[in-house]
Amino acid sequence: MVIAFVALVVIGPEKLPKVARTAGAFFGRLQRFVTQVKDEVNRESRFAELQTLQQEVQSSLQQGYQDIEQSILPTTPPAIEVTAEPVAAPKKPRKPRQRKVDAAAVEGVSETQPIETLPVVDAGSQAELFAVPVEEKKKTRRQRKAAQKDEDTAPVSEQKPLA
Repeated sequence: MVIAFVALVVIGPEKLPKVARTAGAFFGRLQRFVTQVKDEVNRESRFAELQTLQQEVQSSLQQGYQDIEQSILPTTPPAIEVTAEPVAAPKKPRKPRQRKVDAAAVEGVSETQPIETLPVVDAGSQAELFAVPVEEKKKTRRQRKAAQKDEDTAPVSEQKPLA
């Protein structure tokens, strides 16, 4: 009350409303600034708390991982015996090799005869698994193209008339 009376006397009744408005705006800005500073300080303190909490959780997880690892794995490494002779790796069993059927060995067998009835050539200690008749040699690409070209260029009389 005393401050309001002194302000009325010093400033005067005409300027008092304008000064009061300016003072209210100034105090409002000051109040907002103080609130922002308080919020920022609170955020920083919460962030620091979260960082310490995160470090604690990580350290406890790391400790738990190490405990589990120690309980699963042996503490001393197993002793490795070194021998003077190197141990060879076991070899894979080989499949018996197929031999080609010789045309002279297959006498009197026609091409239409099934493969199962072909005589098997004795290959010493290994028995033949399959007897394969000798096939004709495959034509080269040049020969196949020449044959196709001959087929494409048929005489004019055999071609259909154009409509």
